[in-house]
Amino acid sequence: MPSLVNKVLDVSAALGLYDWWARSSLGEVHDTVVELANLHGGEEILDVGCGTGILSSRLAQASDGIKVCGLDAGSHMIKAAANRVQRHRHQVEYRVGTATHLPYSDGRFDIVVSCLLLHLLQDTEKELALREVFRVLKPGGRYVCAEFETVPVGLLQRHLSAYPSALIETIGFDVDARLAGPSITKRRPVVYRALAKP
Repeated sequence: MPSLVNKVLDVSAALGLYDWWARSSLGEVHDTVVELANLHGGEEILDVGCGTGILSSRLAQASDGIKVCGLDAGSHMIKAAANRVQRHRHQVEYRVGTATHLPYSDGRFDIVVSCLLLHLLQDTEKELALREVFRVLKPGGRYVCAEFETVPVGLLQRHLSAYPSALIETIGFDVDARLAGPSITKRRPVVYRALAKP
């Protein structure tokens, strides 16, 4: 069931506010995710929690022969993402769905990415989502995520939760890289991880 924060974000997509915020705040964050994805061409990529498809579109343009699937729980987010594909003719397929039940076959993707997704999930959902990412990755595949290391403060703090770093190795990922990079604000540091499925 979508959380209050997810509902607010989805309504913001319907009003065009989410795109305005994402374009003004997430450019460097998306640049870092694309760089860590280390694309060579021909990869199949899943963008979990794709929002309005800004990062998905960037990934599709990054190299030749890339196929991108974008998934988000918000129907307004997916509608906005689909409109972006029609305007810019990127090779991206979008669908409504949740990170805890990815509607894709085992071992399908070379790369899975997420950007500021995990803090929106409850603790039990985080584990399910990470297990699902692991399941849909090919052996040797990579999961690149940008996430708040600590929960942002403010009005919605009680609806958010911390990064599940203890689960990474438990689920079976190897950590290829962990770095602090571009953030949204100084009070909300973003940490980037590139995780590998052995």
